[in-house]
Amino acid sequence: MSAFEHVTALLSFVYALALTHLLARIAELIVARERVKFSGLLALGMVNAVLMVFVNWLSLWDLRSVTNWDLASIAIQFLFAVSVYVICALVGPKAPDDGTIDLEDFFWRQRPYFYGALIACLLLALLANLDFLKTPNAALFVKENLGTLAILVPTVVALISRNRVVQWAAGVCFLVMIIGFAIMFSSTLG
Repeated sequence: MSAFEHVTALLSFVYALALTHLLARIAELIVARERVKFSGLLALGMVNAVLMVFVNWLSLWDLRSVTNWDLASIAIQFLFAVSVYVICALVGPKAPDDGTIDLEDFFWRQRPYFYGALIACLLLALLANLDFLKTPNAALFVKENLGTLAILVPTVVALISRNRVVQWAAGVCFLVMIIGFAIMFSSTLG
């Protein structure tokens, strides 16, 4: 097993747990649908969290040429993956056994924590991207960080503003940017 395979096995477990956690929470809400008060903003946050897992797992492929992994690089990549897990945990409410499940209320209560965790995740990404300097395509460091900084803008705006229209605009902007990020950096593996 190569060093890359060893490191990505650990990170893949964290990403798999993040996705499993969120999908299990979504399934609980579907089962309890008669008691659920839907929130489009929370649904958008869930979609964005799923895409965070998917896109960041795909981006690991660009690190396949790194042969030597030091403890600092592994720790930063691990902390980044854990921060993605936390985002998934914060956006997925646990469905209680009885009573109304107000997802709109949940969104507004969780919003500062969700966006705070997302900002922490994006800042960790800037550090994690240092590993791209160890690849033959060191320009990925600049490209990935420019993309990360661009995604940081609507995230900070969403954290600061409680305006519903701003929340929608920031969430949709994040969605478009993360999809664009995936297309630009991970549209083909090979």
